[in-house]
Amino acid sequence: MKHAIAAAVPSSLRRTRVVLPALLVAGVLGFSGCATSPGSTTPSPTVSEATASPTASASASSLPSATPTPSATSGGTEATTAPYNGEILIITSEVRDGSLQVSAMVPGVSESGGTCTLTLTSTGKSVQTAANEGKDVTYCGLMSIAVTDGSAQPTFQVSYSSRTTSATSAVTTVEPTS
Repeated sequence: MKHAIAAAVPSSLRRTRVVLPALLVAGVLGFSGCATSPGSTTPSPTVSEATASPTASASASSLPSATPTPSATSGGTEATTAPYNGEILIITSEVRDGSLQVSAMVPGVSESGGTCTLTLTSTGKSVQTAANEGKDVTYCGLMSIAVTDGSAQPTFQVSYSSRTTSATSAVTTVEPTS
């Protein structure tokens, strides 16, 4: 009789042995709904001519006028004259030992072979550095240029250019450290 009661009333260990696999199966089934089927395509950032043009269902009068966006050329060697439709973010900027030191990034663009340029707006002097590719971002490493006018808050601008992309930051000043 003792064994019949023990079999009818599950112990906590027996309950765990039953519930844990059931939860595991439910979790796997739940997450499998997030997976794509083998025949479907996975979205990935690619440049194509088709995505740059408006769809056939939109009328020309309902579309706002816009500047052209950069697109890949067939040869891939020509620089675009249209600016990147994003912005360059200034990461750091400071004046140290008579030099302006700036680092920046171009979010949404991940490519190598580009050039970052730091330009002092007061004098027009500039310095260039090679850009570094990151995950969904292109980094402009530390750029340093001598500040000769004695200004503690020089104004500057950072630009980025490559074969396919060009971007320019807003004119920026060094924030004072208080």
